[in-house]
Amino acid sequence: MKKILLAGVVGGVLMFIWSAVAWMAIPLHTSTIRTMANEDSVITAMKNGMDRKAVYMFPARPVSGEQAAIDAWTRKCQQGPTGTVIYNPAGYSGMMLPEMGIGLLDCILTAMLAAWLLSRSTAAKSGYFARVMFCGTLGLFICLAVHIVNWNWMMYPVDYTTGWVADTLVGWVVGGIGISAFVKSAA
Repeated sequence: MKKILLAGVVGGVLMFIWSAVAWMAIPLHTSTIRTMANEDSVITAMKNGMDRKAVYMFPARPVSGEQAAIDAWTRKCQQGPTGTVIYNPAGYSGMMLPEMGIGLLDCILTAMLAAWLLSRSTAAKSGYFARVMFCGTLGLFICLAVHIVNWNWMMYPVDYTTGWVADTLVGWVVGGIGISAFVKSAA
């Protein structure tokens, strides 16, 4: 158990460091997030049309099952624009310290789970590279279960999705480097 905890902390810290590099030093994500023209006008419209912290989609899917409403919604979808807005009317400090703390904790907890899964797999009896690739495969699982789903159903742009896929895969391989140093079967 001690090895799993240590592997989780080391792997999680490595994943967190990679994430910082991916966001701050490499244009992996910054090149996929655009700024708005007329931002102040858009913000004013959002304040008038969105009343609470939520995820908003437009055009709004009709709540009634009436065919006329569904047809009108379908036309709006086809004509565009369509979108998803993650909206917080209260804003935030911009310092991101609480978010960074939660992000580090999340990396450590997920790395601990990966270490536990690795310890119970046949990969634990394999060589170091195979154990690292086991962790990388967990990253691939996340990409398929989250990022590709968001690209497909939420219409995330391809470049944004590709950035997240690359970030996730590299992050889990980097985390796996630390995790695999501690989680292995005794010879």
